[in-house]
Amino acid sequence: MNANKLHSEVRNTIRFLPRIPWHIKPLFTLSRFLYNIGAHTSLEKGVKNHKVKYSGVELSIFTPENNTPKCAVLWCHGGGHWAGNPSHLNNLASIAVRELDAMVIVPKYRLAPKHPFPADLEDCFLGWTWLVQNADLKGISLDRLAIAGHSSGGGLAAALAQRILDEGGIQPQAQCLFYPMIDDRTAVNFSLHKVNHFIWNNKVNQICWDTYLNPNKAGAVTLPKYAAAARRKNLQKLPPTWIGQCELDLFYEENKAYAERLKEAGVDCEVYLQKGVPHAFEVLAPKAKISKQLNATAIRFLGRKLLFKN
Repeated sequence: MNANKLHSEVRNTIRFLPRIPWHIKPLFTLSRFLYNIGAHTSLEKGVKNHKVKYSGVELSIFTPENNTPKCAVLWCHGGGHWAGNPSHLNNLASIAVRELDAMVIVPKYRLAPKHPFPADLEDCFLGWTWLVQNADLKGISLDRLAIAGHSSGGGLAAALAQRILDEGGIQPQAQCLFYPMIDDRTAVNFSLHKVNHFIWNNKVNQICWDTYLNPNKAGAVTLPKYAAAARRKNLQKLPPTWIGQCELDLFYEENKAYAERLKEAGVDCEVYLQKGVPHAFEVLAPKAKISKQLNATAIRFLGRKLLFKN
């Protein structure tokens, strides 16, 4: 992909970054190590973080240091279903805590290849169950809960919203999806292999989907329910949705299509498109103005849906 297409605020940061070789299986351990280092962010002042265990799942709980939480967000970290951990959301969780007086819950879900689908979704669902059971104890109204996620975590959040809808009970008031990994069929569009997208290309995408879906494969005629959120036919009654799209992202078209389908199904869906940027650009260039705008737009959306703030 041509580096001249990159936005000037992130061009120098991203143009020379090597693609992490996830698609080379013997280098998987190294790839995971490099990703986990590169995606780490720092906790901000005024935010407390502690961990609890629920049904075997470790949950990182971020709360205001001096205020009582007014709302809560279950947030799923990214990493292609192969890597990642809750500390990668330290910065954005801090922003949500500070701006919304929110409690943010990040499950440390199980990862492929050792734990393919549905392990991570099960762990995120347990995180949601804990949140519903504990919100009242924290003084949080059950009509002020949301779910969110980045990349593969965005795909998990989208699938989680579908499962929660189907199972009934307390529903999230919003879902906030940052460039979500939601459609396995992208991985078998082999013409995309030649594009070699920045940060996350389709060779990596294919092996991640194949490993995650094992024993199924990306592009299979049928998949288990919730394995890929874009496969769901009926999107009606899903919660109000925000989708952050990146123009140069491999996932741009699948994100655009999902947003259009949500709108057609009558779901309140807001789209934020940042031009000239690849997948997860704001993690690599957190100080850029456009990175801060992306995060701020998502937080404002959550504020409108959970706290009725403009």
